[in-house]
Amino acid sequence: MSKKKKIIIGGVLLSLIAVVIVMTTSTKKTDKFPEIDLQIAKKGDLINEQGTSENKYYKEYPKEIKTTFTTIVVPENRNDQNSRLISLPVKILHSLSENPKEPVFRLTGGPGSSNIKRAPDLWLLEDHDIVMVGYRGIDGSVILKTPEIPKSLVGEGDPLSLENLKNIAERSTEGFNRLKASGIDVDSYTTIDVVDDLEDARKEVLGYEKINTISYSYGTRLAYYYGLRYPENVNRSVLEGVNPPGHFVWKSQDNEDILSKIAAEWQKDPLCLERSPDILATIRNVQNTFPYTWRGIEIIESKVKLMMFMMSYNQNGIVQVLDAFIAAENGDYSGLAFLNMAYDQLPDMHGMVWGENVSKALSADFDPDHDYLSDDPEDALMGAEFSKIFAMKTYGGWPIKLIPEEYRKLQYSEVEKLLISGDIDVSTPCQNATNMLKYLPNGEQVIFENRGHQDAGNFQPKEYRKLIMDFYSTGVVDGSQIKNVPIKFHDAKPSFQKMGKMFRFIKRLGLTNFVSKFMN
Repeated sequence: MSKKKKIIIGGVLLSLIAVVIVMTTSTKKTDKFPEIDLQIAKKGDLINEQGTSENKYYKEYPKEIKTTFTTIVVPENRNDQNSRLISLPVKILHSLSENPKEPVFRLTGGPGSSNIKRAPDLWLLEDHDIVMVGYRGIDGSVILKTPEIPKSLVGEGDPLSLENLKNIAERSTEGFNRLKASGIDVDSYTTIDVVDDLEDARKEVLGYEKINTISYSYGTRLAYYYGLRYPENVNRSVLEGVNPPGHFVWKSQDNEDILSKIAAEWQKDPLCLERSPDILATIRNVQNTFPYTWRGIEIIESKVKLMMFMMSYNQNGIVQVLDAFIAAENGDYSGLAFLNMAYDQLPDMHGMVWGENVSKALSADFDPDHDYLSDDPEDALMGAEFSKIFAMKTYGGWPIKLIPEEYRKLQYSEVEKLLISGDIDVSTPCQNATNMLKYLPNGEQVIFENRGHQDAGNFQPKEYRKLIMDFYSTGVVDGSQIKNVPIKFHDAKPSFQKMGKMFRFIKRLGLTNFVSKFMN
């Protein structure tokens, strides 16, 4: 080994050691909610503690936000008078106003992610309390940990082959039965149960008459259902990245249309055309070389497509993906190898509770008459690979009961709603929200041009916040200040190629799991 190479390797190792030392010695604050003894508790019991939440990101607001930390007790199964009880955390960030208006219940995305965040959306505190009610199955006394699912999603070969989908079904059922054997009523961990938790918190714990909601992605489904079940309790509702009934399942053509729109933006830039005269052709040309092996890493088409989708939630991710395909067309597959290796880290995905994810998604949107394997054309550039995972239930996996039929289709809702969409959003395509408007006589949609799933508030934060605050105050929707923000195709930071080379090096050292552990 050359002296130069030894120096480089030594430097990388020292950097990794430094990162691990920082991660293991730093004291990371976590929310502490009061404990409640469920053996002697009754439905509706609660404990409050006062404290503060650290503000790390909003310089214009106080460093510490006055916060109430509450633990509430609710039935696990509201249809069973003898149901056991579970506890949920409720976090209230108190308004900076002396006379706050209706509180804003914040519903984050997922499913599979906690609804208890540190100090989000603090600009809302100018007029409102922010309330976060924990999602059952991930927050509180019951967590649907199911390592059987992510472990069956990774490994050698195509994770979405029929053989492996049947394996996922079998392993997921093992996890389901293990949870049931431990005393958990898994059928009681659905979107409807979460909505009723929100109502219990509003009525029995917090005593609010009317509330506003702000919801993101999966959270918009909860907000919509809450408006159907408890319309008299909602003042106004903001839904960003709208997920109507039926849309935990993605459609291949939607993603192909979004890629075509991105390609049309690419064609407007002469510098882009120098790199690739036809970016869609570049993607197809590279995909035609799969499976491909880069320095011992097998690049599998389905894994690349799955991660293309996940990484395309914002403008920067889209640019990184396109940059990786251009590099591959020129002989450097390291960026696509990174996507492949990143997929294999699913079992260690930070903050993800897979049992909660599949419980909420399958119980809401699974259709026993649908063939999930035939939706995706073989020539699709991105497709909707994640939708194939729904086939696990077709083959007997995760045997949770479906929610009532009335909630598995669109219904009319009189609640005043503001729908916010990005026109290059692969996760919640804007047309899904547009199609929903016919059922929302008091709903209006604002479409943000060239914004992905996570982009809405990033580029024009002042105008974005004003749009929402004005809607809460007056019911008026004025999106005229929201302007097009062109995609910066020449600014992929960091490049997947650099990440791929680094990740391969870490993998060769056998440190992948070690580093992932501390990153989480």
